[in-house]
Amino acid sequence: MTSTTVKSVRGSAPVLPRGPGVVWFGLSEVVKALGTGFFYPFSLLFFTELSGESLRSVGLVLTVTALAVLPGLFAVGRLVDRVGPKPVLIAAALVRVACFVGIVSFRGLAPLVVCTLLLALGNRAEQASSPLLAIRLAPEGQSGQWLALTRVAFNAGIGAGALLASLFIVDTASGFVVLGVVTAAGFVLTALLYLRVPPGRPTEPARRRGLGGSQAAPWRDLPFLRTAGANALLLTSALAVESALPVFVLRELRMPSWIVGVLFAVNTVLLTLLQLPLSRVLERFRPGLVLAVGGMSYAALYAAALLAGNVPRGAQITLLVAGMAVYTLGELSVSQAAMVMLTSLPPKQEQGAYLAFNQLFAGGATALAPLLVATLLASFPLTLWWVLAAGSVMAALLAMTVLHTHERAAARSLEAEA
Repeated sequence: MTSTTVKSVRGSAPVLPRGPGVVWFGLSEVVKALGTGFFYPFSLLFFTELSGESLRSVGLVLTVTALAVLPGLFAVGRLVDRVGPKPVLIAAALVRVACFVGIVSFRGLAPLVVCTLLLALGNRAEQASSPLLAIRLAPEGQSGQWLALTRVAFNAGIGAGALLASLFIVDTASGFVVLGVVTAAGFVLTALLYLRVPPGRPTEPARRRGLGGSQAAPWRDLPFLRTAGANALLLTSALAVESALPVFVLRELRMPSWIVGVLFAVNTVLLTLLQLPLSRVLERFRPGLVLAVGGMSYAALYAAALLAGNVPRGAQITLLVAGMAVYTLGELSVSQAAMVMLTSLPPKQEQGAYLAFNQLFAGGATALAPLLVATLLASFPLTLWWVLAAGSVMAALLAMTVLHTHERAAARSLEAEA
């Protein structure tokens, strides 16, 4: 496809995604996110109360099981490439149904370990498969909008689910049983909705390479590794902000708790309202550049946190809200560019294996962020923001080394057709 054709396609592409299955796909993503958001704020209390184990034991089990499933993602990736993302998404939803039913039904350490292990595997399989289904369903020139749709559904669903849970869930054993049952029912509905989604465009089986015949080797693909590394660094930063900012605002800055609500409301509203229109604008630029600039935009919030202790209260609020707004624009840019790059760089026949491999990086970021926050906030709270800033700079440098995503994807498409 020539550059003129590309510009024409992009210039005429609608802001809202279109195509067969867009309604059912959007509904399945929203319901899935609602279930996740309904459960997530109470997850530690849920596991602690219903397993009968201590909070420390539950935290250790969650960390160990989250890391333990990562090697199994290679098999998940091969499965996605063989059967397609839709069956894997349905299976992942049903696995999570079984996990929540198991936690509600059985007490003790062994059921906790088994259920959280399978829950972590289902979560990672879903995160590898969902963007792949989106780009296989998207008409030509609309993959960016479909990927943005997954982010809009995720952000809106998570926020709404957390709000509903906070209104209806009571901190009692029976309340957490209700939490588990409702979450399981949400994933049952998710699986049923996915059944109505078309399977998307099939791909040809991957050509076997070399004497060994192993198709996918993402660990040897330097541009993909750099992209996954940059994304993991920025994901670590985002998760760290999510857990560290409330503690920092309340304990270090001595601000009222409603400020935390305002900051996260700004983040949630901007994420939900701007993801689709911003994705349309960002298509005009190379995704590597968007990822680098978006990551550097995180520094606005870090700078606001560092400066807020030295200004009057009114200026503190303004500074933090402005920092959060710029940070959120960066987060929008990063999520869109990273997904475009991570789905464009792999050969089409091996996208499942590559995206599953990327979950190794995402899983590491998920495990590292709480440790980083807890360690630095306890002793060096201001240092945390400098460390996160350094991570953003490293991510930007990595992203700048991968500026030719679309050119490489086009070359691979021509090679596959030949």
